[in-house]
Amino acid sequence: MTALVIEHLEKTYTDAYTGDEVVAIGDVSFSVSEGEFVSVLGPSGCGKTTVLNTVAGFVRPTSGTVSVAGNQVSGPGPDRGVVFQNHALFPWKTVLGNVVFGLRMKGMGRAEREARGREYLSLVGLEGFERRYPHELSGGMRQRLGVARVLATEPAVMLMDEPFASIDAQTRRRLQEDLTRIFEERRPTVFFVTHDIDEAVFLSDRIVVLSGRPSSVREIVEVDLPRPRTWASAVDHPGFRATVAHVNGLLAEGEAEGTAADVE
Repeated sequence: MTALVIEHLEKTYTDAYTGDEVVAIGDVSFSVSEGEFVSVLGPSGCGKTTVLNTVAGFVRPTSGTVSVAGNQVSGPGPDRGVVFQNHALFPWKTVLGNVVFGLRMKGMGRAEREARGREYLSLVGLEGFERRYPHELSGGMRQRLGVARVLATEPAVMLMDEPFASIDAQTRRRLQEDLTRIFEERRPTVFFVTHDIDEAVFLSDRIVVLSGRPSSVREIVEVDLPRPRTWASAVDHPGFRATVAHVNGLLAEGEAEGTAADVE
């Protein structure tokens, strides 16, 4: 089944200083199947995060439609859960309190929501930290908490906006392996925005490569890597570097086109 459909999405902003119209997203269309991991890559400034924010319901499109589980998006909703780069946790709530907050809003009883919260904290490796507060956790642990909080609500689509960008390289690799393990175990539908080509290839089933602004879909790249995946197995697979090189070439072409357009 199809979990997410984006059709002819366009977004135009008005520059606050000049009053000029700026076309951030030109014409973007693609879909994500249920239980699929799809990443979005593109040149700097192409509107990757704007696409994600439109799916989340934080931004209204100028034209086009976004549908989740057959329902057109008109604003934020519980059918979409967002993992932000800056964690966006409640600092006054415990680790467990952060995870069960969304379940409480859904009306789930205390015993059931705490049991589910503990289940997902164990899944992301935070068992034993239930009574800690976010400021007592490392950056990587806070991001694990953000993932657990979204997964616990079992949204139709899990949206991830460069969640590992601000984390050191060693921790980032470990979190990427944890995420792919969780994905392989639970099969959530994931829409993942990143600027890291290796990360996109390692995690994804497909990669949507956007053109330079005003963006459109340049190519949708199938990732032919067996699961389960680890970094040790991925880097030795002949398809990994070939896919990385192909996506890198697409992005380089997009950057060149964007530079030429700016000069004109």
